[in-house]
Amino acid sequence: MKKSIWIFLLAVLLPSIALGWLALRSAEEQQIILEKRTAELYQTETENAATAARALIDGERRAFNEVVRQLLTDRDPQKLANTFSTELAKEWQRKAIGFALGKEGQICAPPPKQAASNPEWSKFLLGNGAWLAGTTPATVYWVSGNELNRPEQLRQKRGGNYDVQQSAQPQAANQKEQAASEPAGKDAPPAEKSAGFNQSDTGDNKQTLARNVEPQQVFNTAALSQLMSSTADFRALTSDTNEGVITRFVQDQLDIIFWLRPAQAPEMVFGCLIDSDNLRDLWPAALRTQEENTGSRYASRSQPEFVLALLDDKARPIATQPPGEAGRDWKRPFVASEIGEALPHWEAALYLQRPEQVRESAKALRRTLTFLIATALGAIACGGWLVVADARRQLALAQQKTDFVSNVSHELKTPLTSIRMFAELMQNGNGTTAKHPQYLRIIMVEAERLTRLINNVLDFAGLERKQKRFEKKPLDLHAVIGRAWEGHALHLQESGFSTRWEAAPAPYPVVGDEDALAQILVNLLSNAEKYAGERKEVELHTYLDGAHVCVSVLDRGCGVHDGEERKIFEAFYRAHDSLSSGIQGSGLGLTLAQRLAHEHGGEITYQPREGGGSNFTLRLPLAKQLPIV
Repeated sequence: MKKSIWIFLLAVLLPSIALGWLALRSAEEQQIILEKRTAELYQTETENAATAARALIDGERRAFNEVVRQLLTDRDPQKLANTFSTELAKEWQRKAIGFALGKEGQICAPPPKQAASNPEWSKFLLGNGAWLAGTTPATVYWVSGNELNRPEQLRQKRGGNYDVQQSAQPQAANQKEQAASEPAGKDAPPAEKSAGFNQSDTGDNKQTLARNVEPQQVFNTAALSQLMSSTADFRALTSDTNEGVITRFVQDQLDIIFWLRPAQAPEMVFGCLIDSDNLRDLWPAALRTQEENTGSRYASRSQPEFVLALLDDKARPIATQPPGEAGRDWKRPFVASEIGEALPHWEAALYLQRPEQVRESAKALRRTLTFLIATALGAIACGGWLVVADARRQLALAQQKTDFVSNVSHELKTPLTSIRMFAELMQNGNGTTAKHPQYLRIIMVEAERLTRLINNVLDFAGLERKQKRFEKKPLDLHAVIGRAWEGHALHLQESGFSTRWEAAPAPYPVVGDEDALAQILVNLLSNAEKYAGERKEVELHTYLDGAHVCVSVLDRGCGVHDGEERKIFEAFYRAHDSLSSGIQGSGLGLTLAQRLAHEHGGEITYQPREGGGSNFTLRLPLAKQLPIV
């Protein structure tokens, strides 16, 4: 038994606990993976929104290029360059300041001589004239036309005579505010101050900027900007390509510049400057595109699971989806993507309606796995307990069978010894002839006891294998009881017992096997005889109880100990061992009687008898009536 328990612990339970622990460790890793995959999924949303925003800028650039080409279809390039600012305002609905550079790089439009009468032209030339003319470099963000809408955020410029700077850690916020309040000048270009660049950081000295937002889920070591700025003049930036977009911060204001070298005059440059505030009507379209791409999410929920927003360089929302969202910490999105050099330091950001939902989903997965592991371990422990309990039961049953063999051997030996002894006495002529009838009666009684014991064993074996066959028929149980009582009562009286039968008026109609019913009664009477003790008294009571007939066998013996009322009906169980107590028996009498009773739809119950002793009652269902003979 102990060996089996150790085998179960070492081979089943401990490996199961180890596997459960490993599964929980795996669940923690799965939680991290789930959070990362969820963040990557949402990151795709922001990247798509950033792509849509770049596509809108590119659409405006293409619209500007188309206007320039149309103006050049019937005009001389040089004449158009001198009046380009005015002509662009007439032909293009977008509010912008057009400019044109001549073959030598001189500013043809807006005409410097007429700028004094136009405040917008004057301001444009003051902030951009020296840079456009190539006399003063400035820190700008530059992208060619064919690269504008590429998804890559990091573009390395090769060639040209300008320096490239990579962005990383931010300058203090008050530096940006100070730059916004200072006018642009030759010594300190507004773009450098407003973007947080140090004037001395040129050439190989590279400086990086932090992003304006701090995403809760980032896939790099820090939320650093991946944009690259360029410190150069306009002519250096535009010398190798024919079209593109340049953005720069002037007095803390983002200016977007579209430029084109037309095929009709490749040595000239036509461009326009647009204040980012004048493009506010574009941005809702970028988020509407995202709504169409993820329409099922919005349609399947009364409230969407996230909010998309476009943030400007000050991390202020300029468009949201759903519209009208407010009251959020816009600098702390769940994920965010930079739009790119076309809109530097602008972000497409995503905010969860329930920020805790990702972690809750991961925790729910871990709780489910923990519950399943606990359930499995519980099932294993329960199964182990059942195995141990069954093993103990089998061991007890094996011990009972061993005791049964010993008891049966003793039971068989006792009557055989008596039969042999008295047979030898009669054969040898020992004793008087007058005692021969007594010897014969003892031999007959012992032979009947031996036959009853053998029949019990055989009947029990037949019931165990379900091979016992009964010849059930309608009969009067009173007559069956009378025949069995007549023979056994005489035996009891000869053994010194007082007997009495109290019977209700017959008949007792039942359906059953006569021999099996008689065997039940004989086993109960034999049980009363064996456990009678010193008070040799056996009574038989038969009576009707509703739709049942009851047969009670009462004695004045030692009774049954508390807690053993059900065990006495188990196979091979004996409250008193025959080898140690001297009470003969095999442990099958009551078991066989109970099973025979069940085969007839009845049962045998035990009750302690008032005044001492036992009361075993056979309860059988009555039949409707006996057949008429």
